[in-house]
Amino acid sequence: MKTITVSEAFSNAPPRSAAVLCVKGERGRTDMLLTDWFTWLNIKRNPMISFSLPRNAEIGARLRDGDALVLAFPLLEEAKQYQQMVSVEADVQESETIAAEGLSVRSPKGSEVLLRCTIAGAYNYPFKKVRIFNCNLEEALGNIDGAPD
Repeated sequence: MKTITVSEAFSNAPPRSAAVLCVKGERGRTDMLLTDWFTWLNIKRNPMISFSLPRNAEIGARLRDGDALVLAFPLLEEAKQYQQMVSVEADVQESETIAAEGLSVRSPKGSEVLLRCTIAGAYNYPFKKVRIFNCNLEEALGNIDGAPD
């Protein structure tokens, strides 16, 4: 994977684009789920991202502050396959592997941008049945990668 700038990542993963959450599951599997929405934040000059999941999503209930994850940005047609949580074996050919600082997860095939980040906080949105997650970009410039060619 090649390292890209935040502005390049922003242009390839614009707010409200289809983002697939990829987290480490049981026995080396990767659990993937399409987020309800995704956006970029700049809280006190600290680049962050925010996304939401349905409150009843099993994958969201497991996430805690400090957990590492990957957000992948495949084409919309590919992303729709993850509206329900999909658990992928470690050796499945249809996905790409990302290995970063002890986090080894799969991502949807054809993902244009992969963002490695950590959960900085989460809260239930009061008027909708969603949980909103804020994430730190661990190293804003050096930790945002484009998908393999």
